[in-house]
Amino acid sequence: MINFSFLIMRYVKYRLNGFCLWLQASWKFQALIPKGVCIHYPGNIKVGKNFSLGEYCQLFCQDPENGSRLEIGDDVGLNSFVMLNAGCGGTIHIGDHVVIGPMTVIRAADHRFDDPNVPIRAQGHQGGHIKIEDDVWLGAHVIVLPNVTIGRSSVIGAGSVVTKDIPPYSVAVGNPAKVIRSRKE
Repeated sequence: MINFSFLIMRYVKYRLNGFCLWLQASWKFQALIPKGVCIHYPGNIKVGKNFSLGEYCQLFCQDPENGSRLEIGDDVGLNSFVMLNAGCGGTIHIGDHVVIGPMTVIRAADHRFDDPNVPIRAQGHQGGHIKIEDDVWLGAHVIVLPNVTIGRSSVIGAGSVVTKDIPPYSVAVGNPAKVIRSRKE
């Protein structure tokens, strides 16, 4: 695993060393940090080899003192406008060989709203866990909510909302996502 803060610090270091090194560094890291990408608290994010992300992706991992963690395996690709949010005590673990379609949102925490006499914003968050196992494909515009596992070699159809665990080798679609068949049949 590679620590994001090391890569970003190295990127900035090259940029500050002058025009020629800046051109070399921007070419070298173009695939790593494309246009519009926001990486919040990069020191809390770990990524594997051959990680790629599209333009305007957002990666969040604030609040590590409450257990927030974002771990991304080898050969993972995020398409444009993907948001991974492991803040507020949540954890996200993405396995190897995972492909995530554009506009997908994976958020491991949720707002608390138990007390109707207190504004929802003032009630804080409840952290959860999301695990996406190896060789999973999430289509475009998928939403993955806290406290779910998406099993190995599964496919989640475009526009689906994952609210419960998806077994390995499943094809799931809809809101909420339901398994429509096994990939082993």
